[in-house]
Amino acid sequence: MSVRRGTERELAKFRDWLNDPDAQVRLNAAVRLAYLDCADGLAELVAGLAHSEGAIRLVQVPEALALLGDRGLVHARELVRRPGVARLPAARTLTHVGEVDGVVEAIVATLGDPNETSRREAASLAGELGPAAAGVFDVLAPIVSSGGDQLDTALPALASIGGKRAIPLLLQAIENGPAGVRVAALHGLAGLGLGAAEVYGQVAAVLDDASLSLRERLAAAQALTRIGPSGDAVAARIITALPRSDRWLRIGLLRTLAQIAPGYPRRPEVSQVWPLWESKFVHSAPPQLISRSRDGVLSALVEHLDHDDHDVRRNAALAVAFFGRAGRAAIDQVTKAPRLSEPLRHDVLRRLGPRTSTVAGSERRPGPFDHLDQGAWPWDLHVTQPTVDLDRISADCERQWAQASGGDLNYRIDVPKWEFLHYLVERHGVLLHGSPTPGVGILTPRSRSWGGGRTSGQPGIFAVDHALMAMYFGIMERDKVSYLSNGIWTGSRPDGAAVRCFRLAAEFAGLASRPFANATIYILPAKTFTMMGELTSLVPVQPLARLTISPSDYPLLEYVWGSDVGPLSTQFGERFAFLQDVGIWPAKRSAQSAHK
Repeated sequence: MSVRRGTERELAKFRDWLNDPDAQVRLNAAVRLAYLDCADGLAELVAGLAHSEGAIRLVQVPEALALLGDRGLVHARELVRRPGVARLPAARTLTHVGEVDGVVEAIVATLGDPNETSRREAASLAGELGPAAAGVFDVLAPIVSSGGDQLDTALPALASIGGKRAIPLLLQAIENGPAGVRVAALHGLAGLGLGAAEVYGQVAAVLDDASLSLRERLAAAQALTRIGPSGDAVAARIITALPRSDRWLRIGLLRTLAQIAPGYPRRPEVSQVWPLWESKFVHSAPPQLISRSRDGVLSALVEHLDHDDHDVRRNAALAVAFFGRAGRAAIDQVTKAPRLSEPLRHDVLRRLGPRTSTVAGSERRPGPFDHLDQGAWPWDLHVTQPTVDLDRISADCERQWAQASGGDLNYRIDVPKWEFLHYLVERHGVLLHGSPTPGVGILTPRSRSWGGGRTSGQPGIFAVDHALMAMYFGIMERDKVSYLSNGIWTGSRPDGAAVRCFRLAAEFAGLASRPFANATIYILPAKTFTMMGELTSLVPVQPLARLTISPSDYPLLEYVWGSDVGPLSTQFGERFAFLQDVGIWPAKRSAQSAHK
């Protein structure tokens, strides 16, 4: 692939960083130089194949080496045949250019590694290769059969490389495995599509089992849409389950019905829940579509438009929208009822036609920031920046900020903490980093995710220039949610004035656990940060101060929405402009009491 050449100034900066005493800074420089088609950091990259962070050694470094062509590949070809931690990353480097010589052998060897993480990474690479790694099946299958410790990764990989051969082992995991393993097996079956039709009954039994978790039952529903005999049969099964579902499951099942509605766009799906290869595999089988039972399904959905729960009504409306004219006709009928007129106008009709203003007397419970949120974006999908009189709080904030000495602030003023942080950003030009980890003296670059990429995926220190977004990142317990979905942009008030807008969401199945905890906001100097997808420093940063916060300090806590990035992500183009943000469709608010 072609890469642009950097300016001499860029090259000089990164070459200078190759002499930095910090090993991570040197590696960051080597990665950036590779993106600029410069191999001066080649030795650092080769050493990076043994980095302690998996996202670095298996994503960023292999991509950078592959960008250098034979200058980097020659080292990968040598290391792929040597035992050691660099062997699997070297194999992944070769897959970037389509080479498989030595790759399968490296995967098989690593599957026998005593380190669980290494075994898991090997299974993941096998799944990424799919049928090209067919030689791995007979090695991985006994591991799965014996209940190995990397089943959540190995099961989808087994289905990816072995197809129908994997079904008996996937069923075994569904019958005997713990929740996480059962979900992984269901994902594997979903990827097989109609090839797994023979186990439709066993998967439907998971959906019907009230003793199982929300994740398991929703994974079963998703699998049914792909392995079921028809969209009509799947819809009938889901509709039967709706009356026995709690609000969380009911909302998820309504969203599943949206995916098999006749107007649902047929586009490749992506997800942030799984690694890219697994997402591609799981969603490779298209969902079945409702056809003969259209009127019956619409009738069940329309009943939910009269549900007491605002969020149930909203998600039923999503499904109705994908029935096209028939769905529009159904909505037109029920809007004649006085109780439904305003909620449907607010939740549906303004998305299907010209924007309308909120009608007075809505039964929707007003929120503290509603006066700033008047219809510029999808309803309740975003919130806007609450107003703050910076001059009014200036004296208190300056008095508190004068105590900053790099450590924890002893917070003594009556100003809400978010307003104080907002003041510092606006008046002192600082940046903020929210973290669950307290007491860090110097922040060092870390890999953000497995996402790779040439900018924001690079290891770094990530910061934001807004208090409310930093606090959101800090208080979310990442081990309780599979992903976060968020954004910040400049919108307009009804009077035309500019205002900051927020999209705040988390995986809605995880949001059921109320995944909020105390956090620390690190107040940082801005001088080493540049925009690389997001504000990023590739070198260590010493905080100016630290501020401890709790979930109760966050004024938008009940505006964090449950979202489902996977099945409804990046689906809707100009044909469904009103649903362009459905990738983070707000399934529900974090508070169970909201909109009751």
